[in-house]
Amino acid sequence: MNVGIISRNVGIALICNAVFMFLSAIVAAVNGFDSSFSPLMISAIITMMVGIFPLIFVRRKYDINTKEGLAILLLAWVLSCIFAMLPYVLWGGEFTLVNAWFESASGITTTGATILRDIEALPKGLLFWRSSTHYIGGLGVVVFIMMILPSFGTVRFKMSKMDVEDVSKSNYKYRSNTFIRVVIRVYLGITVAALLCFLIAGMDFFDAINHAFSVAATGGFSTKNASIAAFDSPLVEFFAMVFMVVANLHFGLIYASFVTRSPKVFKNTVTKFYLTTILVASLLVSGNLLISGSCGTLSESLRHGFFEVVSTISTTGFAIADTNVWPVFSIMILLYVSIQCGCSGSTTSGLRSDRVWILLQASRAQIIRLAHPNAVVPVKNDGQIVDKELISSVSIYVCLYLMIAFVMTLIYAACGFDAIGSISASVSMMSNVGPCFGSFGSSMSSFADVPAVAKVLMGLQMIIGRLGIYSILLVFFLYRKRV
Repeated sequence: MNVGIISRNVGIALICNAVFMFLSAIVAAVNGFDSSFSPLMISAIITMMVGIFPLIFVRRKYDINTKEGLAILLLAWVLSCIFAMLPYVLWGGEFTLVNAWFESASGITTTGATILRDIEALPKGLLFWRSSTHYIGGLGVVVFIMMILPSFGTVRFKMSKMDVEDVSKSNYKYRSNTFIRVVIRVYLGITVAALLCFLIAGMDFFDAINHAFSVAATGGFSTKNASIAAFDSPLVEFFAMVFMVVANLHFGLIYASFVTRSPKVFKNTVTKFYLTTILVASLLVSGNLLISGSCGTLSESLRHGFFEVVSTISTTGFAIADTNVWPVFSIMILLYVSIQCGCSGSTTSGLRSDRVWILLQASRAQIIRLAHPNAVVPVKNDGQIVDKELISSVSIYVCLYLMIAFVMTLIYAACGFDAIGSISASVSMMSNVGPCFGSFGSSMSSFADVPAVAKVLMGLQMIIGRLGIYSILLVFFLYRKRV
């Protein structure tokens, strides 16, 4: 294992973080050199120096092995979370060391949970940094690395393979360098379009750019204590829903749709399944809100039901209502979509709709085989037969996801929280959704009163959910084997 090449590429990831810290410091300077200017500048300088150091003293090497690629992937994310803490710790306020860890991990992993009781008390420079951590994590630290690498060779190829889910690779019919351009163009396109729409809806530029960062990354950090509800604008909510849904679609298919000028993305089976899930879940929640009296009118029920379902399944976590007071049936629906989430090849987390769809098709095929032992029933997706190894991989991943979520539920319960709170917190952190229910609060609550040990564990669970279970396990198995 070449420690030098690992440190060099992780250093590039830190430089990317430093660049956004400098941008945040500029925002602070524009706003009268607010109290976040010095913390941001100091953090940027420290992060930049640490990132540049290995680039100066380590020679370039374009060929890496699997162990080195996995180490780069894991360390880039973990160290980005650690260095993202610096502006918070130096600024102070509510940011103790543990709180800063939780906030930075939540930002980089695009979870969107917060420990802040008063978000609007933060200076604009620090608010912009919070949103920037979403943007870094949404596109992926690894993609930032590959943007800067001067070679289109094996480093990019291997690292892009590790940072893209197995279930989505078949839809990326591009070389690794083209894949990076596709992801970046779609990501920037969503950001710019969201920014313009939010401006049209009446947001000022600062709020618009911050929320554009959040919807593109499906993160959920807002500049307001009441999240999207603070704007009290159906148009803002509509635009937010549109871009939350779009950011959850397969980036390769979105790109192909624009290039070929055809709705390829909407012809995809998984996309149809994802959109159908949104429609059915939203109607069920809306109907339950109306019948239970939680919402007074049909229009209000539909507005709240559709927005919260889209916000949850997209893992964004914006809110326009206090979901903690909703009926249990609606909460159960939101918990389910927190597990399924959006499509692979996007900024979403969780199991992803691709895996759920493949698992459902494999279950159907197995039931038919049990009824007709001699029947040949292949599992298909978009007319193509799904490989048995992929079905096995999906099944194991689902089992591992549920197992880890269950173990973390037990740990959170041991911290003194009720059943629904422990379950929703575990699922939320694992899928990088953000909002929770029960004793952990609601879509509009903070995690300020959560015990320190739970905050640390939640941060780690966010990273596991964001990186993917297989990536984490591969690191431990490969390095354990070497020992």
